[in-house]
Amino acid sequence: MKFTLFAGFILCLSGCISNYARLPNSVSQVYTNSSVQNGLLLLAQNNVLVHIPDASTRDFSKTEIDQKCMSADEPFWSDKVSSYITEFHRKPELLGKFHVLEMKRGDRSEVKLQRDLDGAVTVSIQYVKTESYSKVSYQTELPCKGSLAEYLGRDVVRTDFEFPPSQQLVKIVESLPEKNQLPRFQFSNAFLIYLAERGAIFKFNHSMSFEKTSKGQHVMVELMNQLSEEIKQPFHQHINYWLAQINQKSIQARLIQLFAAVQDKELKAGVRVETALEGMSRVSGEVDLTYLYITYNVENDRVNLVHLSQLESCLKSFTDDMTGLKLRKPAGSERTSYLRPGYTCHLNQYSHQDVRSSRSEKISGVYR
Repeated sequence: MKFTLFAGFILCLSGCISNYARLPNSVSQVYTNSSVQNGLLLLAQNNVLVHIPDASTRDFSKTEIDQKCMSADEPFWSDKVSSYITEFHRKPELLGKFHVLEMKRGDRSEVKLQRDLDGAVTVSIQYVKTESYSKVSYQTELPCKGSLAEYLGRDVVRTDFEFPPSQQLVKIVESLPEKNQLPRFQFSNAFLIYLAERGAIFKFNHSMSFEKTSKGQHVMVELMNQLSEEIKQPFHQHINYWLAQINQKSIQARLIQLFAAVQDKELKAGVRVETALEGMSRVSGEVDLTYLYITYNVENDRVNLVHLSQLESCLKSFTDDMTGLKLRKPAGSERTSYLRPGYTCHLNQYSHQDVRSSRSEKISGVYR
């Protein structure tokens, strides 16, 4: 009897140990959609950044009778972006004509050109929200489980979005001259390529590219150059693992996911989950955005940041918590969210270190 109990304990223990994460050995084990990957690589190789406003990541089509009877589609931003960037497969030379590709809601369904004072060109793909109405009849397929008789004669509202055709994007970009080489977009693209290989893009916003140190150095250039240096170091197993996990399990990240550098007084890193705005309840059908992030801040002529080696250590501690003997489950694993509320590592010591410094600080993982 004792032997049987002991054998059972050993089997249980070995089962727990075998649950430990199998870390990817290659990029192909992180991301496998070659079509999207090739499009992202073309953007990265030409130093083209992608801007997706937070509001656009929360747009989705839905059919609704009332709050209790509705069905929602998955967020469409990554699917739409990937469909547009495939146009550059045929004409990659077009990527030498603009600096930023963005997709956002506008007043009309169209592709617009936006020029900054320094000559930077943004190609803006703008879409519009549409609504169509019908009445519930005996032929109507309800957007919920319920009695058809209960809803007969009620209004059915279909919320959708209209996008400009891909040919319009190509035509407008073809009319552009070669883009100017601007200091705020002159950075090593190695980190962008690193992300593209893993099906990810840098979470860019326009204000970030204008930010400077007291000596006039562009902060984004400093960040990109440093991150491009850091990817040469062989410490990315857990970064790869969580990029793969998010890609496989987050609804928002199945085609394209994000990597963010967030300005913050506190240096920290980890897995961020964007929930509804503070004080607002989640809209029915809304899906959270999950992505890896680091923070940075600017102090006079210094750019302080969390290094990728520190992010790797953070994600290792997270992996240890989520697998192996502890078997901790995600704090939020419902269909509308992955890893809610997220996982953050704080630096134990705040270090006013130059962006070019390679010294790492100790970190500890805590749930937000």
